[in-house]
Amino acid sequence: MPSLASSGQSTAEVYFADKDAALARQLQRRAQAGELQRIAPGIYALSGSEEDIRSRVRRNWQPLAGHLVPGAVVSHISAIARGLTHEGYVTLSHPTRFNRTIKLPGVDFVLLKGAPPQPGDLPLGTTGLYWSSRQRALLENLGRVSTARATRAGKAFVEERLVDILNASGEVVLNQVRDAARALAPVLGMEKAFDDLNGTIGLLLNTHKKGRLRTRQGKLVARGTPEDSERMARFELLATALRSAVLPTISDVAPGGDAKVHFALIESYFSNYVEGTKFSIEEAEGIVLRNAIIPGRPKDSHDVLGVFNQAMRAGTRDSVPPPDAAFVAGLQERHRTMLERRPEANPGELKTDPNFAGTIEFVLPALVRGTLQEGSKLALSVPEGLARAIYYAFLVSEIHPFDDGNGRLSRLIMNAELSRLGLCRIIIPTLFHPQYVDCQRALTRANEPDGFIKALTFAVQWCAGFSYTDLPSLIASLKNTNAFEESPVQYKLLASA
Repeated sequence: MPSLASSGQSTAEVYFADKDAALARQLQRRAQAGELQRIAPGIYALSGSEEDIRSRVRRNWQPLAGHLVPGAVVSHISAIARGLTHEGYVTLSHPTRFNRTIKLPGVDFVLLKGAPPQPGDLPLGTTGLYWSSRQRALLENLGRVSTARATRAGKAFVEERLVDILNASGEVVLNQVRDAARALAPVLGMEKAFDDLNGTIGLLLNTHKKGRLRTRQGKLVARGTPEDSERMARFELLATALRSAVLPTISDVAPGGDAKVHFALIESYFSNYVEGTKFSIEEAEGIVLRNAIIPGRPKDSHDVLGVFNQAMRAGTRDSVPPPDAAFVAGLQERHRTMLERRPEANPGELKTDPNFAGTIEFVLPALVRGTLQEGSKLALSVPEGLARAIYYAFLVSEIHPFDDGNGRLSRLIMNAELSRLGLCRIIIPTLFHPQYVDCQRALTRANEPDGFIKALTFAVQWCAGFSYTDLPSLIASLKNTNAFEESPVQYKLLASA
């Protein structure tokens, strides 16, 4: 008697009788014994609850579809929805078997009339199925979208996909996709779909003037300012949380005189230290207050001065660049003056290469300008003061628009929003920095904004607890809170006495 494994198609959860009479009898006996359940003629699944059966069928939809409709192509909406749609169906193209639906527990196979596998369509292992090539899937998803069970994603989705291709791979690859679709369209009988595809690509590349783009992303690309849609969704999520957050309003505790100078010194010291420019607080005091540039470290010394000067000067201390293009230009100018002694950091120039923090890739260079512009406009929907300051801190840090200095610049823009309204600025001390970064990471990776909001709320309350008038007393108080320590495992950040 042949074993189940010898059939070449059975899986650990689903079994096919094929034309083997002995195997068919074996499967029937196992079904009678309760081990298997028949789900279609000649097809069995391991027994279980109704939901168990549905789950097994969903997990094994590829070999099932290949057994039922050999030579079919996973096409249309399934080709861009990773196969099985959220509604539980798979669209398959076949030249002779179409206009019907095969229903199994948990999955419906919707059969559409379409060409057999074409060059570029991908074979799915030994299942007997193929997957539509990118150019084929784009053509298939244009046209009328059903209001019931959709088999096409529609023009807006295709436009979004074209924007993704352009942003990720550039004009050359997008034109290659267009050329491949042009050659394929007559074979598929989709010349009208190609006309639509060609027109959309032309609008995105500004080579066509007729027609209109349907999506916000497409319009931004055509304007030359594409944005990172995933990041924009995250900014909106943070903005939504901040609109309803109950946050403290704390007046500036160091608005002028020596207190203002000392606050700016401490702000610059910690903002540089946590980014790797490490001096003792006494050395930083000499750099800022006596222009005592550290021998052998002139650039590091000027980094401390760069942040200090922006924290002191009217125009950078107490104003945020206006939204849209002016916001980008304002950031570039502040970055230029902050890092003017570091030509290797390209001061004032937006990055041209991707940058990372661990496994997190920040916004791609081609999307930086558009994401900053749109993100800065969204900032105006967040309440002024601490809420908007928190938003600005994340906006700049999450985009990381420059080769270096992004963390420092994000905190300067955050504090500019606070000083604009006469509110207490925020210092992130060394000991608190790991927790601050962890909360940023939770927002980036898990779309969890609460920790980031709480972290900066705690920080401003902590900063407001000190007197900034006398510098030696201030430094002693900061040391008593463990602010200068680096290990959150060994130390806890304490409140001011």
